[in-house]
Amino acid sequence: MKNVFKSIILLVAFLFITNLFAGDRLMLIEFFTSSTCGPCAANNPVLTAFLNSKDIERIAGIGFHMNWPAPGNDPMYLYNTADNDSRRSFYGINAIPQGRFDGTIALNSPYSSSTFQAYYNQDSGVISPVSMIVTDSTFGDSVKVRVQVYCEQFLSNPNVTVYIGVVEGHIHYSSPPGTNGETDFYNVMRKMLPNASGTVLTMVPGDLKVIEYKYRMDPVWVANQIYELAWAQDAVSKGVYTAARKTQNFTLIPNCGFKSVAQGQSGSGPYKIKVPVIASGYNLPVTFTAQVTPANSGITTSFPNGNVLSNFPDSISLTVNSTSSVPTGSYQILIKGTNSSGKYHQTVVNYLVGKNYVLVGTNRPNEGQFKVNGTAYTTSQLFEWVVGSTQTIQAISPMNYGDHQVVFQNWSNSGDTTQTITVSSTTSQYIANYKMQYKLNTTVSPSGVGPLVTVTGGNLYYDSSASASVNISPLQVNVSGTNYIFQKWLGAGTGSYTGTNPSFQATMSNYINEIAIYVVNTSVNQIGTEIPDKFELSQNYPNPFNPVTTIRFALPKAGNVVLKVYDILGKEVEVLHNGNLSAGYYKISLDAKNYASGMYFYKIETDNFTDIKRMMLIK
Repeated sequence: MKNVFKSIILLVAFLFITNLFAGDRLMLIEFFTSSTCGPCAANNPVLTAFLNSKDIERIAGIGFHMNWPAPGNDPMYLYNTADNDSRRSFYGINAIPQGRFDGTIALNSPYSSSTFQAYYNQDSGVISPVSMIVTDSTFGDSVKVRVQVYCEQFLSNPNVTVYIGVVEGHIHYSSPPGTNGETDFYNVMRKMLPNASGTVLTMVPGDLKVIEYKYRMDPVWVANQIYELAWAQDAVSKGVYTAARKTQNFTLIPNCGFKSVAQGQSGSGPYKIKVPVIASGYNLPVTFTAQVTPANSGITTSFPNGNVLSNFPDSISLTVNSTSSVPTGSYQILIKGTNSSGKYHQTVVNYLVGKNYVLVGTNRPNEGQFKVNGTAYTTSQLFEWVVGSTQTIQAISPMNYGDHQVVFQNWSNSGDTTQTITVSSTTSQYIANYKMQYKLNTTVSPSGVGPLVTVTGGNLYYDSSASASVNISPLQVNVSGTNYIFQKWLGAGTGSYTGTNPSFQATMSNYINEIAIYVVNTSVNQIGTEIPDKFELSQNYPNPFNPVTTIRFALPKAGNVVLKVYDILGKEVEVLHNGNLSAGYYKISLDAKNYASGMYFYKIETDNFTDIKRMMLIK
C-alpha cells in the first residue's frame, strides 16, 4: 500500500522557497512506463541508476505512466489520466518502455547505460538558448510556482513552450500495485501546470518573461519527495532547450541579451551578468571569464570593475569592444562563473556586428497572417538580418474563419499593409495588429420564404463589442398561394435576440445566429364593407372553447395590426397576425388544438389602440 503523507498542516502559513537551476543546459529524459509492463520492470532500474549517478544540475528525469498493457490499472496513470495521455500523444508513444532524451532522441528497449552516456556526452556541452529560474512558495497545502524564462540566443522558432511538472521523486508500495512485480517507482509525474499543453511564450534574445501557477499538495503525496521540474521546448521540432531543477549553489542570467553595432567602425557593448538566486547557505565567491565565439582578434572582453562576485544577489559588469575590421556577423560571448569548489555555470550574450535581430509577428497568433519576403506565417518569426538590407513584409487581410474573422488595422511602425523595410540597428520588431470581428448570421425559415424577404444587417461581420442593428421585411409574403407572416426571431449565442419584434440590436461579443420564423397566416376575414367609428376588440366566441374560437375586432383606420396570444404567465404563445389591414370589421379563427387546457390572453396592438382580453380553453 502506498505510503501516505501523514503530517499536521499548520493553520499559520509557513513559507519556504526553493530555487531551480538556470543558465547552461540541464538535460532531460522523459520516460514512459507502467506497473503492468513486464519489460519496464527490467529497464526502469537501468534508467534510475544512470540518473542517480549524475549531477542533478546536469540531467533530470520525469516518468509518465500508461494504462497498457492489460489490465491497464496502473495507479499512477489513474491518478492523472489527462496529463499522462497528453504527453504520450505529444510524442506518439505506442510501446513501452520508451523514452525521449531532450525531446528528439528516442530511447527504446532494452535500456543501456552506455547508450544513455553517449547521449549525455553529446548534449552536455551544448549551451541552452533559454535559461529558467523557478521558485515556489508554500502556504499550508497551497504552492505557488514562479518561473522566470530568459532568452539568451537566437531561436529560429521564437515560440517556446514551457512545461512544468510536479514530480514525486520516489513512490513505494508495500506490495506490487500492478502485474510486473515493481514496488518502487521514481520521478513520477503527478501533475502538469497548468496542464500538459504547457505555456507558449514568444522569446527573442534579451526577453525575460514570468509565469506563475498554483497547485495543492495532495495528502497522498510524500511531501519531502515532491519537487517541480520545468523545461522549455520547441513544440514543433520537439527539441528540449533546457530543464530546471533546484540549484545546489548559484545561478546566472545576463542583462541585456544582445547588442547591435555598425560594421566598419569601432563598437562597444555593455552587459550585466547577474547572480540572482543562490541556494540556501551558499557563500562561496564566483570568478568570471568570457570567451568570444567564433574567435576574432578584433573583439575583446573585459570586466571593468573586476571579475569576482562575493555578495549575492549581485551582478558584474562586462564590456565587449570591437574594431572596424571585424566582419559582419553574429558573435556569442560565453560567460562562465566558477566557484572555489569547482562548480560552474555558463550563460551567453550576443554581439551583433552589422546585424540585428528582428521579430515579425501579429497580435493574434495563429489567426492573423503575414508574409515575410513572400513566405506566409501565422506565428511570430525571428530573423537575423544584415543592417541596411531591405526586407518585404505584408499583412494578409481579412482572414476568415467562418464564425469570425480578423481584419488588419496597422503595422506597429504605421507602415503600409505591404512595405519594404530597411533593417536598422535599433528597430527590433514589426507587429501586424488585427481586430476581431464576429459574424451575425441570419437565415429565414421555412427556406421557401427566404428569397422573398430582405434582412438588413444580417450575414455581416461586426467589430468586437460593436452594436449590430437587424431588420426584416416584408412581414407578410405569399409563396405558391400560401400566405406567411413573420412570427419571431429565434436567437443563439450570448447577446442574441429571441422575440417578435422585426428589428433588434445585438452587442457583438461572439458569434450570433438568428433565425427569422415565418408561419402560415391564420385566415383574417373582413366582415362586410362598413367602416366602424372606433377601435374595438370583442370577446372571443365561444368562450370557454375547445379547440376553435373566433376573435373579432374593428379598425376605424388602416394601419399595422399585431394580434398575439399569451399564456397565464404572460409568455407569448402565438402570433395570429402581424401586418397591415385596411379599415373595417374583421374576424380571425383560432385553432388551439396544440394548446394545453387553461386560461389564455389575446392582445391587439395598432399605432393608436391596444387592448387585451382573456379566454378559457377546456379540453
